[in-house]
Amino acid sequence: MTAPAPELSPDEARAIAIAAALPAGGTPTVTAALAHLHIVQLDGISALARAHQLTLTARVPASTITTVDDSLNDRSRPIAFDYPAHALSLVPITDWPLWAFRRRAARRRPQYPDRYVRAALLDRIARDGPLPMRNLRQNAEPGTGWDWSPTKMAVEFLLWSGELASTRRAGGQRLFDLAERCIPGRHFTDQEPDDMCLTRLLGHAGKALGVATADDLADYLRIPTPVTARLLPATRLVPVRVPGWATAWADPDALTGTLRPFREPVFLGPFDNLIWYRPRTLRLFGFTQVFEAYKPAARRRHGYYVCPLLADGRLIGRADLARRGDNLTVLQLGLEPHAGQDAAHHFAHACRTLAAATGRSHIEITGAATDPATGVALRNALDVAL
Repeated sequence: MTAPAPELSPDEARAIAIAAALPAGGTPTVTAALAHLHIVQLDGISALARAHQLTLTARVPASTITTVDDSLNDRSRPIAFDYPAHALSLVPITDWPLWAFRRRAARRRPQYPDRYVRAALLDRIARDGPLPMRNLRQNAEPGTGWDWSPTKMAVEFLLWSGELASTRRAGGQRLFDLAERCIPGRHFTDQEPDDMCLTRLLGHAGKALGVATADDLADYLRIPTPVTARLLPATRLVPVRVPGWATAWADPDALTGTLRPFREPVFLGPFDNLIWYRPRTLRLFGFTQVFEAYKPAARRRHGYYVCPLLADGRLIGRADLARRGDNLTVLQLGLEPHAGQDAAHHFAHACRTLAAATGRSHIEITGAATDPATGVALRNALDVAL
């Protein structure tokens, strides 16, 4: 007779999720943080910092956005490649074999460039070396943002199919090279069958999430939930019950280890792994995560680039943040009703940590708080912190 699945309280599930996403004490290096998360989302907005910089500096103590990118752009030893894993993301070099299922799928899509287009691009890069998109685009060829030009479409599909790869940047621009030239030979293989790839990736996702539903795990890898549900029994994850959740799965190490709370208050970037899937964020924290950068200013409730504040195992507030000159600027801020009496001090501590990570030497509050008394308390706490 099969033993019943263990039951976790919502508080226990939340503690496991935080400990999995943000290990107490942090991770020692960027490489270690990538190896733990397996996927770090990329995004082009730089009002505060790039998405990957925020995710990684939150996990590597005393790191900065400069040290993060120095690690990623090491010419002698690439540690990550860009890939549409969870959206466009950084993925550890060691995981190249596990994305063979998506590379094969890319070659079957109707948008996959024909052999003449492929040959022209691959021959150009083989001859001229790693090139940014602007050098590959044809003269006066249109296409920016979501309006992709024909060349950008072809290059992106060659990235997805694994014929091209990007393992570093120059001036913030991705450099595209032949995958066989920049992916180390011991990892450069497409031999893993689809189900084996997906089973191993689900195990990685489960460890990074700690405890999750099949839907949460599917979102991590951007694969169908029915496929996830079919393969989960083949992973090392174990079923658990959490009141109010659908059937959930947990990393067995998370169930047997001693949980320690995250080391300090921290602002999470809007694309951080812990909060990028909104249904899970609401389920774990009772917190509605929104991203309003692409809304007209008049329709934004919380601001342009809003970062939730994690402290004491809860999301206790959020702030619209930007880099302006030498300042970390707080454009708008607000605390949750349950934030607690130490919220202002948590906010100030997180501001100071973020300022150091982004290379700012001053912190300023220029915008309004959702509650005037909150604004006064936060300014006072900042005065003490600085």
